[in-house]
Amino acid sequence: MRCGRSVNELVMRLGTLQYEEINIIISNADKSKKMPQTNPFLVQDFIKKSINRHQQIDNMRYTRQGKIQFTTKDPICAVQLLSLTKFMDIDVSTDLIWENISARFLVADIPTTTPLEELAKEIQDKNDCLVVELRRFVKVNSSKVISPVLITILGTTVPETIKLWFIRQRIQPFVDRPRQCNKCFEYTHGTRTCYKNNICFYCEGDHIGRCQQPPKCVNCSGSHNAKSRSRPAYIQEQKILELKCHNHITIGVIRRIFQQKNVKYAESVQTLPAVCNIEESINAKFENLLKTVNDRFEQQMQLFADMLQKSMNCILQNFFKIFEQSVDPSLSPARMKKFLSKLNQISSTFSTWDAGGSREVEQMSLN
Repeated sequence: MRCGRSVNELVMRLGTLQYEEINIIISNADKSKKMPQTNPFLVQDFIKKSINRHQQIDNMRYTRQGKIQFTTKDPICAVQLLSLTKFMDIDVSTDLIWENISARFLVADIPTTTPLEELAKEIQDKNDCLVVELRRFVKVNSSKVISPVLITILGTTVPETIKLWFIRQRIQPFVDRPRQCNKCFEYTHGTRTCYKNNICFYCEGDHIGRCQQPPKCVNCSGSHNAKSRSRPAYIQEQKILELKCHNHITIGVIRRIFQQKNVKYAESVQTLPAVCNIEESINAKFENLLKTVNDRFEQQMQLFADMLQKSMNCILQNFFKIFEQSVDPSLSPARMKKFLSKLNQISSTFSTWDAGGSREVEQMSLN
């Protein structure tokens, strides 16, 4: 069951919900033709004349399927793009990528006799969400009285539970199964958009009839057929779909992230030295760190000792000068009193000396 609201109305409702970005796909109305890659300056001129909120467009790119993808965060700009029927004198059709703006989850044990329209109304009335699509997982002519239901809601905020008929039910995130092309048995596209020739899924060869060759995978060249669920390509594709489900981003972005991680990991393995024992490596790093700290501490202690020695020498020199002048019998009583005052000042310096004491003693006048 699909929502009765139009796509434009659903996009406008995104203004009050949480989402990352809105991706609009523009394709040629003639499915057998692709969108021509025109001069970008001419495309920009057309968009400025057709879309009055063109400043909100974040990105534009040509897809491998011969379509144009626009990315924006503004729902009004997205609606204006979806309303296009011509693109530079070419009849076009528009579509929306739902991965960035919707979330899917499963609710188990729903009676099969409950109409999906009634279930959608119950979910929207009792919970703060807008149902986009409902799909019941039950086979035709099945005798089961209950079945799980896949629920697609607008926005990327997934609740922990939903309330149905006074019952608080926990939900389960839905992770799709890897989908494989039935012509070339790759995962990056579907069968309808595949331009390659049919091959044998068992040996990767191009033949008709029963295969007599040893198994060989088209994705990783391993000794297994291309439909085996234990092959690395299938496991990686499953991880990609899990990341897509939990992060609500497109499958293309996830694939690029995986490729970058694999390249960085391969480069790291080639450039970093091999470490056989992790414990020895950690101990060696800790010893180097401890040695660095000890060296720095000894340097600081040496600087402090030099500063202290310099200050003491300055204080003793001033003390002896004052003492020599104070024993001179030719001094007047006023001069003698001044020298005694400075002698008391130096004596008190020994008990209240700090980091700035040495500078105070050096600046002390003897005249």
